[in-house]
Amino acid sequence: MDQQISSFFDGIFKEIVANIKDPSEFTGKLAMTLILAVFWFICERLVSHLALKQMKDIKALNVFFSISRFLLRLLFVIGVTWIWLNALDALLILVLVGAIFLGLSVKGLISNIVGWLLIINRHHFRVYDRIEIDDLKGEVLSVNPLFFTLMELGNWYTAEAPTGRTVKFPNNIILSKKVTNYNELTPFVWKEIGYLVTFTSDWQKAHQIMLQVTEEYYEEFQRTYFADPRQREKFEIQFQLFDGEPSPQKIIDVQEQGVALKIRYPVCYTEGTKVATQLHEKILTAFAAERDIEMAGNRLYISSED
Repeated sequence: MDQQISSFFDGIFKEIVANIKDPSEFTGKLAMTLILAVFWFICERLVSHLALKQMKDIKALNVFFSISRFLLRLLFVIGVTWIWLNALDALLILVLVGAIFLGLSVKGLISNIVGWLLIINRHHFRVYDRIEIDDLKGEVLSVNPLFFTLMELGNWYTAEAPTGRTVKFPNNIILSKKVTNYNELTPFVWKEIGYLVTFTSDWQKAHQIMLQVTEEYYEEFQRTYFADPRQREKFEIQFQLFDGEPSPQKIIDVQEQGVALKIRYPVCYTEGTKVATQLHEKILTAFAAERDIEMAGNRLYISSED
């Protein structure tokens, strides 16, 4: 058995040496490889230059760069393989065997590639989807064969806004961690705003103010996203998947400190913080004008002396 293996590898190396010793064939294929490399380099730079001139949307440009570079590099690898396939077929066998051993020896390499294949087939998310994974929220900036990159949102503050940092995850994390996608089926999510008022407050009036302000927002929401009847019908079908009622809904909860008043409402996933700020501003202004509505919890007293 050992002698057969030794004879097999001896035959491979003799074939490699024979191919390399043929100067005309070896030099010609080397020249074709260099020409192909120069052509690939020029094409990649030319495509990038034309895209920068024609496309102004930075997100669309980023997606175009990722796809075009991947395709051009794949074509280059295929071209080089085709050039050298006949001359160095034995060497390619060795490289292939070495790649298999390398893949098995490098921790997570195969699972990362499996994760990448799942991602590019849109099983979990796409570029510029907003996701939450491993307790971190962000928007997907890019996906590579080994890792994907998120633009971090929130983290040390409650607003869903960029922190200025990027986070890289190995692709195999999607095989072991849950992935929450904000906009896979619909661009809308449900949010809540809430206040805690004292038991002696007119909580019915307070809740009615909250509902009125939120319904005014909902009317604008409908004009923005449901102006087209066909689009409205599509979104209403999507809402049924979540058993969600798109119009604002009142929620009341009784706690030890007072009455918790909440309103649930739909919002586009990119505008959650903006809309909540606008609603809070209007509702708190209306509460301040009512003497029979008092917030529960800690109070701050400011006294002045004449």
